[in-house]
Amino acid sequence: MYESYWGLRESPFTLTPDPRFLYMSKAHEDALMMMHYAITRNKGAAMLAGKIGLGKTTITRKLLETLDPVRYKLVMIVNPLLTPLQMLQEILSQLEIETKSRNRQSLIQALHLALLANYDRGQRVILMIDEAHLIKRAAAFEEIRLLLNCQMNDQFLISLILVGQPELRERLAAVPALEQRLAVRYELKVLDEFDTGELITHRLRVAGYTRKQSPFTPDAIHEIYKISGGVPRVILQLADNAMLMAMARKEPMIDGFLTHNVAEEYFGGVAA
Repeated sequence: MYESYWGLRESPFTLTPDPRFLYMSKAHEDALMMMHYAITRNKGAAMLAGKIGLGKTTITRKLLETLDPVRYKLVMIVNPLLTPLQMLQEILSQLEIETKSRNRQSLIQALHLALLANYDRGQRVILMIDEAHLIKRAAAFEEIRLLLNCQMNDQFLISLILVGQPELRERLAAVPALEQRLAVRYELKVLDEFDTGELITHRLRVAGYTRKQSPFTPDAIHEIYKISGGVPRVILQLADNAMLMAMARKEPMIDGFLTHNVAEEYFGGVAA
């Protein structure tokens, strides 16, 4: 809606996990590197945790971009509220293995054969479970752990990546047999003020902004950082609303005063 006013090709602050817009702060770079290491060095299991809105999903999308699709086959579970049996069935379905069995042992055997077949083709399976903190039942985590038993003498046949909010750590602590198998663990933190400004600048550039001076003044960045607490999702929403309001007022720049007004509207009349 405001793209032409600011000279943009597309909206810079959409909330979809588009890897093009991922701003690689030091924390994001570290998270991406460690997840990539866990997969490519065949470490078995890894965990990426962080509060809502910090960019976990976007990091995983970027991670998948870096992996050779010939060498790796992705199985993505985005709704982990499944019974152990349903999870096995979903994994087999994504591996294009047809089975109508509801017998756990038969499903595990079918999965093991599928993993071996992939291994023979030079391909390893990555099982990525998003929103893994939603898994409440220890039995489901135990079933996930048992998947790591699918291995050759010297390597795993499957890589497991658990992605979720910080309470995932508590869930895993209740299942020591799985927690102890996590070779790599990383928890994302909020951005600082510098990275808040860099995130906004990066997204504007990707969206086609070519002017030398950012439309956001330093006090606007400070206000956004203070109000958002460094949470990327809130930063994007505030920046998006600020650009819209500035266009409506025909302002050439976005300053701290306008940003504060935006925050009051965004938070229902009370700025943080």
